[in-house]
Amino acid sequence: MAIPFFSIDFKKKDLLILLLAIIFPFNKKKKERNFLDKLSLRFPKKNICLLPSARLGFYLTLKKFFKEDDEIIFSSMSFPLYIKIANQLKLKVVLIDVEKDTLNINPAKIESKINKKTKGIVATHLFGYPCKIQEISLLAKKYNLKLIEDCAQSFNSFYKNQETGTFGDVGIFSTSLLKIPTTLGGGILVTDDKKLKIEIDQWCKENLKDNISINLKLFVKNLLSILNSYPLIYSILSDKIFNFLNKYNPRIYRKILYSGMGISKGEFDPLERPKLRKYQIVSGILQLQRCDEMNFIRKKNSIKLIKSLENKIHIKTLSSYSQHNWNYQYHVLILDENLNLFSKKLFNEGVHAMEENVWDCTNYDFKIENQNDNFENTKKFNPKLIRIQNNSYLEDKHINKIIKSLNVVS
Repeated sequence: MAIPFFSIDFKKKDLLILLLAIIFPFNKKKKERNFLDKLSLRFPKKNICLLPSARLGFYLTLKKFFKEDDEIIFSSMSFPLYIKIANQLKLKVVLIDVEKDTLNINPAKIESKINKKTKGIVATHLFGYPCKIQEISLLAKKYNLKLIEDCAQSFNSFYKNQETGTFGDVGIFSTSLLKIPTTLGGGILVTDDKKLKIEIDQWCKENLKDNISINLKLFVKNLLSILNSYPLIYSILSDKIFNFLNKYNPRIYRKILYSGMGISKGEFDPLERPKLRKYQIVSGILQLQRCDEMNFIRKKNSIKLIKSLENKIHIKTLSSYSQHNWNYQYHVLILDENLNLFSKKLFNEGVHAMEENVWDCTNYDFKIENQNDNFENTKKFNPKLIRIQNNSYLEDKHINKIIKSLNVVS
């Protein structure tokens, strides 16, 4: 039985509720209000937008806050599409190297890069690990900079008991297929700026349309992704297909895995995704209700796997620090061995991991103001990362299989 490289966590009763939402797509507004009410309890005093994608929220936020030639500081290990969007809007991008413990932006290196052209900081909580966002927030306030938190992977992650996304002017969460919670394609934006919320909601009302063709394609993709989340079904439906591609056409295999990273050519299209459907909003509600329960089980899985790797010389895990309370969404490993070979061997053992050597934003054809700086930790760690999906419905037998496979390969 193969362990899939992605997973969407639904119980059987959740699937039934989703099915009913698909069959009876009426009263979407009521469900949307319900979802927003639940999010408001989680993020009190924040203005909240539901979006077809997190990237749309990021695009509209940059358009609102910045003008052409403004400088924005990013982590050198960031979501590549966000750098592309900044370039597309003719903003100047300055990168800061990461800390080695969490691979997040190093606050100690930010201040030296701030000048009169600097207007904002984008703080990414990579792999769900909170960056030192309180320190970054103090810098942003000191220099009157806008602070945008990229929380695509960090819903239910906390820094000093405060949830990521609530420190800055804007927090942007992804609720796409592989995120927790998932709306099967979507995003959540939280902000103190009421005008930003009003403008985003108005933009969506005027520009987002229902598209039957795109909605149908998205529904089929979502259905297949849900089915493929379960190891048994994945082994029947997709294991052999991915095995063939990985062996004979790794370029196509990699393109499928990283299709949403923004590393392909072409500009970002803010109209790429239609409005959220009722079943997607219902999905978000169901996920939100089980968020802590899922987190508890993922933490147990992660601790067991990390403990099994304590004596492995060539495999390490990203270490945590005292303020660190994250969502355990992924098992992220650092390899001293050949990443590609290790990944292939692990794949052959039935554990389908993702090579995470895609985050170094100096590796792409982006315009970076300080391209020639020394990004020591980024260059050291980016080529060594591999990610194994964690999930609350993985049983002990699945975790044991992952551990056994890692032992065999290492």
